[in-house]
Amino acid sequence: MLKIGHRGAAGLAPENTRASFEKAMEANLDMIEIDVQLSKDNQLIVFHDHNLRRLAGINKKVNELKLSELKKIDIGSWFSEQFAQERILSLAEVIELVKGHLQINIELKVIRRDHNLLVKKLVRLLKERDFSQDVIISSFDHQLIKSLKQTNPELQGAILVASVPVDPLRLIRDADADGIHPHYLTVTEELVKLVKQAGLMINTWTVNQQDEITRLKNLNIDGIMTDYPELLVER
Repeated sequence: MLKIGHRGAAGLAPENTRASFEKAMEANLDMIEIDVQLSKDNQLIVFHDHNLRRLAGINKKVNELKLSELKKIDIGSWFSEQFAQERILSLAEVIELVKGHLQINIELKVIRRDHNLLVKKLVRLLKERDFSQDVIISSFDHQLIKSLKQTNPELQGAILVASVPVDPLRLIRDADADGIHPHYLTVTEELVKLVKQAGLMINTWTVNQQDEITRLKNLNIDGIMTDYPELLVER
């Protein structure tokens, strides 16, 4: 089973930061889940929200600022003053940091008008960094995953869902995806069996309760995302 750190180790350090990714590596996880979007100057940057308000107290959209401007913003103090120097990273920087230690689940955060450029730049970077075999690309935009897979079938793609799907296999196949990433409260024994018997993958998010992690492990799920890596350590 894949042990996946949500936004690094978001319960231990500010999400999607170098400190968070370093803690995920220290915990010997298999993978981190991160969020990727484009800056104003079309750089692939690692940040979850479309607005900087929650983490930086600045009411600006991420895509209104260039990478050089985003680099000046403190995104760690909200968590603790000890993380005041944490800055937004480019995807290239994250790959450089974790390569050889962690795989990456890249969740694409998309504004519809830029999705073709986002995919193009992502595919190019993964090839340049020889990292294509170490990623899963996921999104709530299932058409985006379909577009990605049609042009880059070698990449692993998964659809994200937050509610119970009526026909999960159809959803996955309609997107040409390799699997599904459902919210943990929607995961049942029936769903896991259905997906795995079809030869597809199922990883779930974001599980921060030990009893739920035990339940999901017993269902033989493929991977679990958590903010607290220690919960995934075998007991």
